Amino acid sequence: MTQPLWRRAAKQARLLLYRCATPLDRVWQRNAPTILPPAHLRLYYYGTLQPARFARSCETAAMELTSRGLKPDHRVLDIGSGLGNLALGLTSYLQGGYHGVEVHPEAARWCQTAITRRHPRFEFHHADLMSKAYNPGGRLSPAAYRFPFEDHTFDFVFLSSVFTHMLPDDVEHYLREISRLLAPGGICVESYFLLNEETRPGVEAGRSFMSFDVRHASGLCRLHDATTPEAAVALEEAFVQRIHDQTGLRIQDVRRGGWWSGEAHQQDVITSRRP
Repeated sequence: MTQPLWRRAAKQARLLLYRCATPLDRVWQRNAPTILPPAHLRLYYYGTLQPARFARSCETAAMELTSRGLKPDHRVLDIGSGLGNLALGLTSYLQGGYHGVEVHPEAARWCQTAITRRHPRFEFHHADLMSKAYNPGGRLSPAAYRFPFEDHTFDFVFLSSVFTHMLPDDVEHYLREISRLLAPGGICVESYFLLNEETRPGVEAGRSFMSFDVRHASGLCRLHDATTPEAAVALEEAFVQRIHDQTGLRIQDVRRGGWWSGEAHQQDVITSRRP
C-alpha cells in the first residue's frame, strides 16, 4: 500500500536530519569526552539532535546522586537506563559498580556496545517487559518481573522518568523489588507526576505541559492517552506514599516540579531510604 504523502515527507525529513547530524556529531565528538548515541536514538529519547543536550543530561543525572551522598565505592542500579546518561556522567567517579536495566532493546544494545566495552564496570541489561509505548513485543509483565540481582546488592537505585510511564500495580511491584535490592541505609531517587491538592487543579484546568484527561479505572492515576497507557502517567501522591510505607522505604524528601503549572516541565522527585 502506498504511504500517505505526509508520512513520506516526514520520513524524508528525518533522514535528512540524521544525515546532517552525523558529520556534526563527529566534529563535536572530537572535542568532547562524552560518548554520543546515534542521532535517531537521541531524537527518540530527548526530542532533539543537539549533542550538548545529551551531555547536559549526563551531568544532571550524575549530580542527582552525588548531591545525595553517592560515594565512589557505592553500587548503583539505574532502572530505565535509557542511553546511559547516568553511567556516562559517573564513569570517572564511580568505582563500586553500576548496572543499568532498560526495556528499549536498541538502547540497551547500544549501551552494551558503546559504554560497557570502554568501561567494563558499567553493565547494561535488557528487560523484555511489555510496554505498549516502549517495547510492544515484550514477553514479561512488569508487575511480575524480578530484577536479576541478589537481595541488598545496591547502595543507590535511580529511576528517572520511569514511574511516569507505569501503572499503579507495576509501580507497587517495582517499589517492593527496590526495597529488596537496597542495602540497609540505601537510597532511591525516583521521579513522578504526583497528583495532590496543589497539582490536581492545574491538571484539570489544562495547564499541565501535557494533558492527563483520562481517569484510570483504579482511581489511582490519570493517563495522557487511553490507547497507550504507558505514554504518560500521573499518580496520586497518597498512593505513592502508602506504597513506600508498605515496602519499608522511608520518604526523606520531595522536590516539587512545575509540570502541572504551565510554566515548567520538571517532574517531582522523591528521595527515599531503606532503614
